[in-house]
Amino acid sequence: MISVSGIRGIIGKAFTAETALNYARAFGAFLKEGRVAVGRDTRKTGPMVTSAVISGLLASGCDVVDLGICPTPTIEMAVRDAGFNGGVAVTASHNPMEYNALKLLGEGGVFLSDAQGKKVQRLFNSGRFKDCNWSSIGKATFEDKWIDHHIKKITELDIISPPSIRKRRLKVVADCGGGAACYMAGRFFKKLGVEYKLIHFVPTGEFPRGPEPVPENLVDLSRAVKRSRADVGFAFDPDADRLAIVSEKGEPIGEEYTLALGSRYILSRKIGPMAVNLSSSLLNDFVAREAGVKLHRTKVGERNVTEKLRRVGGVVGGEGNGGLIYPQLHWGRDAFLAAAVITQYLVSSGSKISELVLELPRYFMIKTMLELAPSEVERKKNAIEIVFKGDRINRADGLKISGKDWWVQIRASNTEPIARIISEARDYKTARNLIAKVRSVFMK
Repeated sequence: MISVSGIRGIIGKAFTAETALNYARAFGAFLKEGRVAVGRDTRKTGPMVTSAVISGLLASGCDVVDLGICPTPTIEMAVRDAGFNGGVAVTASHNPMEYNALKLLGEGGVFLSDAQGKKVQRLFNSGRFKDCNWSSIGKATFEDKWIDHHIKKITELDIISPPSIRKRRLKVVADCGGGAACYMAGRFFKKLGVEYKLIHFVPTGEFPRGPEPVPENLVDLSRAVKRSRADVGFAFDPDADRLAIVSEKGEPIGEEYTLALGSRYILSRKIGPMAVNLSSSLLNDFVAREAGVKLHRTKVGERNVTEKLRRVGGVVGGEGNGGLIYPQLHWGRDAFLAAAVITQYLVSSGSKISELVLELPRYFMIKTMLELAPSEVERKKNAIEIVFKGDRINRADGLKISGKDWWVQIRASNTEPIARIISEARDYKTARNLIAKVRSVFMK
C-alpha cells in the first residue's frame, strides 16, 4: 500500500528488507543530501526494517541520526526543530503486528505531499538510486534527547499549565499498548503534574491488545480506570499519534471525542479556522459553530489536513481517529499533546470527562469495511449515487453523501487493501440503514 499515509505491507510478503532498503535509497535520491532522522515503534520487525532504511540512506550519501524507539510525533518535532532535511518513521501505526511501514517526512517535519510521494515512487520504480563510493557515504549517529524535548515543548505551551494541573491532583490511567508510548508516558505524566498509573507499558515487541485504540480493545483500561477511581483513562496506538479516552466511569467515549473535545478547549483559548477530514464526526461542525470559526474539510490523510491548516492559517485540526493537530506545537497528529489538552480541559472546566461529553450533541457513528479493490469502489460510484438521488454528493475522497444531521461515505483505505464505509446520524437505526444501503449496491 502506497499513499500519503506512507509505504506499508505485510513483512515477508510484499514488504521485505529489500523493499525497505530500496525505498530508503529512493528517498535518499529524492532528498539528494543532508541529515535524516529515523525512529521506530516497538514491533518486532522494527530492527530489521530500520537497519535496512539506515543502510539505504547512508548508501545514498545522507547522514542518519537514529532516534531509537519513540513516538512518530517526536520524530516530526526533531525534523522540524533540528532542521533535518527529512525523516523516516518506521511504524505501521494501528495495523496488526504482521505489518510494518515507512512514513516519510520532508523539511519542517511534514509528511510528503501526494506529488512528492509519487516522485519517490518513480525513483523506486526506475531503480535510479544515488550510490556513493566509500569516501562519500553518509555517517550514522544516535541521539536519545528528543522524547525529553517533545515533553518540554508540550508542557511549555501557553494553553497548558502544569502547576494548575498539579493543584487539581487528577488521577490518570494510561494504556501504552506495548508501543512507543512506553518510552515516554511515565516521564510525560510526571512532568504534566498528574498522579498516574500505566498499563501495558512493557515493550516486548508484540502488542498485548489490539493495536487500534477502539472500544473493543480497551477492556483492560476500562477496568483499571474503575479500579483506580481515576478521573480519566488514555489509550495510545503503537506510534502514539492517536489517542482514545475512557471516562471516569470506565466507559470508552470513542476516538471522535478526542478531536472534538481537544479542539473545543483550544478554540476557547485561540480563535481561528479549523480543519478536519471528510470522515470526521459532525461533532466538529458543532464545535466550530459554537466558537464562531470556519471548519474546512479535506481528504483523509494527515498531510491533507496539514496542507489545509497551513493554507488557511488554522488554529487546530486533525482526524477523528483520535488524532489532534495543534500547529503551534508541530504539524502532525500527537497523542501526548491530546492527553495534555484533555487533562487541561478537565482542570480549566472543573468538569468530569463524562460531563464534557454530554455538552456536545449525540451522534451515532458506524465504521465497517468491505474487501474490495479501489477500482471496484470507483466502478460502483454511479450506482451508489442513484440510490441516494437528491442528497448532497461529495466526490473529493471516495464518495460521501450527506443529508440533514447524517452522512455516509465509502472510500478506499490508505493503509489496507479494503474499502471503508462510515456512517453517522442522530440515531443508531439511521446510521445502520445508511451502511446497509451502500452495501446493497455491492451485493447486486
